[in-house]
Amino acid sequence: MADGSRADLRRVGYEQLKSYKRNLIFVVFLIAILTMITTTFLNPIFMKRQIRMSNNRAIVVRQINSHFDTLADLIGAEHEDNANLLTIQQTQPIADHIIDYSLGFHWFKVNNTKLANQVLHDINLNIDKGSSSEAQRVQSKLKKQGDNAVYAVIQAFDLNIVTLGANIAIILLLVNIVIVIVTIITLFSLLSDLHSRTNTKMVIHIATAAGMWAGFWMILIFGILAIIPVLLNVETLPLAGLGYLMEISSSIFLEYVIVGVVIYVLCAIPWQATANNS
Repeated sequence: MADGSRADLRRVGYEQLKSYKRNLIFVVFLIAILTMITTTFLNPIFMKRQIRMSNNRAIVVRQINSHFDTLADLIGAEHEDNANLLTIQQTQPIADHIIDYSLGFHWFKVNNTKLANQVLHDINLNIDKGSSSEAQRVQSKLKKQGDNAVYAVIQAFDLNIVTLGANIAIILLLVNIVIVIVTIITLFSLLSDLHSRTNTKMVIHIATAAGMWAGFWMILIFGILAIIPVLLNVETLPLAGLGYLMEISSSIFLEYVIVGVVIYVLCAIPWQATANNS
């Protein structure tokens, strides 16, 4: 067996094996990352569940309230600056409607009036006599705005940027799906080509080594991204709430790290089993 494996190595060549390994690392890493992005960041069901986690609720409340403060300024409603006028229960429906509008399968967005009306409806429905007097004052002022209230909501909640983000998201979703399909085909092609040049044991050894490296890079890259919001104040970043998104993404990146660990461990077992005499 050992002599046969060495003959395979001579026939394929060490440089060729390294080339196969590098290509497999890239392909496995790409498949894992794009699949994770598609099922997390571009998935409205996942993201709505994510913003309900205890460590993310406060982030959502601050973000929605910052836009609500802007709305109060636009319509001339007196309020305390940078105050959380809305509660978790009042901000959650607004966040849900924005996520539903932005993510998932949908046509390209050209109009955000319907979303603005949904946000306006959420404000009118969820602000009652038990709400803060300032929130009730904003609600009263909005009702006096008539049809202009929709445009005030569009401006205050940056819905034009949300529309742009929704169109970028659908492009990313479609591109991700296409790339994942192409890379899976490429993966099977590489493995088939490698198998035609060497034995099955060597194929398993190289493929699992590539999987371990892909898992390692996932752990390293997303581990660093996960701790950035812990080390830096990302809320001050510009670009329409990028800082808030990074804070919410921190816990998602930790899940990516866990996936990287699982990939590494699952590949390490067959890699070690095929290491001897390979």
